[in-house]
This record gives sequence, C-alpha cells and structure tokens, in this order.
Amino acid sequence: MATFHIYGDESGKLSGNAERTSFCGYVGHVNHWQAFAAVWNDCRFKWQVPPIHMSRIMFPDRKDDEWKQVKQQWGNAWKKKRNIMLRDLSDIVLGSAIKCVGAVVDSKYFQALCDSDPLFKKAHRDPVHLAFHTFVMRGIDRIEVIDKHSPISIVVDNDKEFAMKCYEQLEVLKELASHDQKFARVKDRVSAISFVNDNSYPGVQAADMIAYEARRVMVKRIKNPAYTSKLYDNLTFMREGQPHYYTPKALDSLHAELKKGIADGSITF
Repeated sequence: MATFHIYGDESGKLSGNAERTSFCGYVGHVNHWQAFAAVWNDCRFKWQVPPIHMSRIMFPDRKDDEWKQVKQQWGNAWKKKRNIMLRDLSDIVLGSAIKCVGAVVDSKYFQALCDSDPLFKKAHRDPVHLAFHTFVMRGIDRIEVIDKHSPISIVVDNDKEFAMKCYEQLEVLKELASHDQKFARVKDRVSAISFVNDNSYPGVQAADMIAYEARRVMVKRIKNPAYTSKLYDNLTFMREGQPHYYTPKALDSLHAELKKGIADGSITF
C-alpha cells in the first residue's frame, strides 16, 4: 500500500494544437492527503460549487454545465466571487503539507526541434512525455528528502488522450533503470499508477489548478520574465516549488545535452 501519493493533471491538449502543454500536481504523504481532501471539500461546500476545473471556471459560457449555472446564479458578482473562491482554495494549498511538482513545455518550439532533429523526437517523444517525466522525477526528489524507501503511487485524471501516454512514459522510465541507475528508484518505488475521475479526488482538482495557472504564467513571462500572480504564489508555496519551465532556451539546452551525449557515447538508442 502506497505511503506517498503524487496527484497530477494536464493543461493544453496536443490535439487542440496548444502552444504550451503542462503536466503538474502535488506530492504528499497519505495522511496529508486525507487532511487536505477534508478541508478542500469543506471549502467547496461553503461556496456550493461543483468540482474544480479551471478551464470551466475561467470560461463558463463555453458549455452548458454546472459551472455555467454557478455563473448565472452569482450574476453580477460572478468575477468577484470566483476570484475570492479561487483564493480560498489556493490558501488551502499554501497552508497544507503537500508540495508542487511538474513542468510546462513550449509545445510549438518542441515540435520545431523534433522536425529539425529526429533524434530529439526519439529521445523525448512529445511534450506530454517530457512534462510527465519531470513530474515523476521531481515528485520522487521531494519525497526522498525525508523518505528513501516507502512505496509511491501516481494518481492522474482519467483523460483518454493523456492516460495512455502517462502509462507508457512510466514504463519507459522503469525500463531505463536497466542501464541508468538514476531511474532505478522509479522501478523500485512507484508501486502503482491510477486513472481516476477527478470529480472525486481533490488532489487532482488541485493539480488542475496549478497545471492551468502555470501554463498561463509561462505565457505572461514571455514579455515579463518576473511575472507572477497571487494565485500562482499560493499554489507554489511562494514560488519555492515552481514547476520546471521548458522554454525555448531550456529546450535548446536539452537538445545540446542530447547531441553531446550521442557524440561521446553516453547516450545510445
């Protein structure tokens, strides 16, 4: 039975040609998650709102669903109440014992690198694989600060487009353990991956919040590298636990490392 859970979610579907893709979430001990879920659901009860889905909250008129009904009920106070509600939820994250993990990838630039170098595509596959890879490894890094042995489970939203990609990438990471010791801990410690209905899992709803907000912040930082928001600060423990940003510069560095590794023989396919 897993002692630590890493909850995750994505934002920016490849099928929708999103220019940036994120896979982010939170890691914590099972006891912390039980406490977190109770407070999170209490907050939703106070506001009388459905499960948290950031894209629906920010654009409620796109579908005729529960979030559109909430907007209609709140009327002219919609934006003010929405922002206070999101602040309340982010305050719960800030005050909890969970830690943010994950990554945001510039999907457009990633694809350009794949087009120019097939080996880059072979090594990193697609933005989801790269972001999920970082999500898992950083989650284990967080846990190993205090615990190097207990079993870990990964819990993600049961999205048809992303679920299989996540499963495939986890298997790739475990296979890499046979010739790269740093991946042995994935094989040894990750005991399960589950795909769940996020409506019933506050951890996945919180992951949805940071995945959405981190992708938005990446866009803002193109023009203003110092950009942040109160919501983002709360969700990342005052930016101490920010997701990793695979900007064009970071992707170029990744590409350079790959070419160097192939040249010196440390990376083979």
